[in-house]
Amino acid sequence: MIALSSVVYVIEGLIPFPVPGGKWGFSNFLVLYMSAFSGLSDAVLLAVSKSLLGSILSGTIFTPGFFMGFFGSVASAIVQSFLSRFNFLSVFGISFLGMVTNNLVQFAIGSFLIGSKAIFIFLPLVMMLGTFSAFANAFLALKTHSIVRDFELNQGVEK
Repeated sequence: MIALSSVVYVIEGLIPFPVPGGKWGFSNFLVLYMSAFSGLSDAVLLAVSKSLLGSILSGTIFTPGFFMGFFGSVASAIVQSFLSRFNFLSVFGISFLGMVTNNLVQFAIGSFLIGSKAIFIFLPLVMMLGTFSAFANAFLALKTHSIVRDFELNQGVEK
């Protein structure tokens, strides 16, 4: 999971995003998967690991973007894991609220790092684009769950 999410992290950095310094966030689908189907510790471990390894591989370690993404991903993992304990939201709803958390934390960290609230002008656009990513991530997390569950059933693994 760490390897796959780190590779997706690096690849998504190559895909143009309409907001300077932004990323699509597709590497978060595995954090969502772990949040929804494994638990808090696995989700946070994955969020931390993919952020560190992905930023090392992409050469962005300890840049402002790294800190924004790192704290956003960890906060999102915590919120998604918490929400997953209850049965009132689908994975799509959990993913959407995780995206909102991720973006709000990223903008708060970015604002702190540059000493200005001016970056918040991009928040509505990022939230709109992030909605697409949140639903794509939910779809991918559910597909991953289905693949893992089928593999476990075929291997005689019980959970």
